[in-house]
Amino acid sequence: MLKDYTWLHVEPTTRCNAWCPSCPRNKQGFGLADFVVEDLDVKTLQATINKLPAIKTVQMCGNLGDPCAAKNIDKLLQVIVDNKSITRLQLHTNGSLRKPSWWRSLVEKFSYLHQFDIIFAIDGLEDTHSIYRQATNWNTIIKNAQAFIDLGGSAVWQFIPFEHNKHQIMDCVRLSQELGFRRFEFVRDARYKKENRHWQTGNPIDIKPWKEYNKFSKWAINYKDYVKRSNCMHLELSSVFLSASGVISPCCYMAGTPLNGISINNEFNNKTYRNVCLKSCGSKY
Repeated sequence: MLKDYTWLHVEPTTRCNAWCPSCPRNKQGFGLADFVVEDLDVKTLQATINKLPAIKTVQMCGNLGDPCAAKNIDKLLQVIVDNKSITRLQLHTNGSLRKPSWWRSLVEKFSYLHQFDIIFAIDGLEDTHSIYRQATNWNTIIKNAQAFIDLGGSAVWQFIPFEHNKHQIMDCVRLSQELGFRRFEFVRDARYKKENRHWQTGNPIDIKPWKEYNKFSKWAINYKDYVKRSNCMHLELSSVFLSASGVISPCCYMAGTPLNGISINNEFNNKTYRNVCLKSCGSKY
């Protein structure tokens, strides 16, 4: 069954330096939730890729962690380098980890790829970004992104619009252009929680989604280059999800649910798991 899949969504780690209130790895921003802190085993990543002879794309983006926080991230990336059938790589990050030299090294390491994108999550300017992306450093992110871009890297500025940063939208767009970002995209906070807390004090903090999100919907993140029908994204992309614990699942919203050789196409058509995941992730069907 796995022989036909071309896209592997990988969670390199459950570690992260940030305390975003909506993230399930913490309790609304204050205190860690109950989960296992782990990095994906290098041999497991290689073994999974070996099961995917048609693989073309690897997307590194975790449910719980930031790829750059993985203690073995360089070894995991080397697995990608060693598998020449992979022609596209996406890496999603808050960008607040590692030094500029490391980000420059990525451009050199993956210059042979058909496409290599770093998606930086930057939710405002210096005074607003860390209201949601708690414990990250805006200046460090910009320095890292600039180091990557200056050497020819393809970077995407991903922005979650909130009531507290909506007044900076156009300033961020302009800055992204000045710095050389290839694209600016909106993404919703799909896991929004009404109660949010400060990561150091536990005190309540006011974070609300932007009510006029649809006003800039043309900038919303999408996969229209790959998805031809209004359907499940992972089904359309011929994709499977590999968690940091090494479990292969139909998608990231079903993490922990082993694929077990089932046909995702049949399961989808039979509506066995449609209502479980699609309404949560926002895919249309």
